Amino acid sequence: MTGPSGRIARFWRRIHIGHNPLARTSDRVESALLMVVVLGILVALPLAALLGAGTYEGQLALSQQQRLTRHLAVATLTENAPNSLPATDGAVAPSPSATVHARWTGPDGAERVGTVPADPGTKAGSTVPIWLTDSGDPAEAPMSQPDVTTAAVLSGFFAWLVAVLILFVAYRTGRFVLDRRRVRRWDLEWATVGEKWARS
Repeated sequence: MTGPSGRIARFWRRIHIGHNPLARTSDRVESALLMVVVLGILVALPLAALLGAGTYEGQLALSQQQRLTRHLAVATLTENAPNSLPATDGAVAPSPSATVHARWTGPDGAERVGTVPADPGTKAGSTVPIWLTDSGDPAEAPMSQPDVTTAAVLSGFFAWLVAVLILFVAYRTGRFVLDRRRVRRWDLEWATVGEKWARS
């Protein structure tokens, strides 16, 4: 039988050998090993969810701290931002934000100078929004809610994926050892049969 139902049936027979008299000890060990892998994958799901939830709480606390210690301000460029470079085919290649000299007023009211990111081609005298620390230094924007959620989901998913890979490698290693043992067993049995045939 082919199709999904056939694959499921074959998979179930590999896990649940039952009282099959033809099943060898190695077959039963492989079945038990496969059962452990399946259970391990299922158990890893809630554990990964717990890890993701912990990551979410940690990242959310970090985001809230950043929002309390970072301030949105406006910087005035003191030089032109470089233009985007043309691509080899004549089109304009997208360029990331350039770092340009600018001046701004810090949270303490003092004027400061430094470099800030700006879109390519922005002219001197233009204003750009920036985030500042309590000391008035430029900083990254606080983590947004989507950033927090994405970090939590990815941490949980990759933790589950690592667990699945470890279980898969353990199963393949165990099956390799069992296959080697089965091959040696077959060789010994064929040698025994061959001797009996030779004597007869």
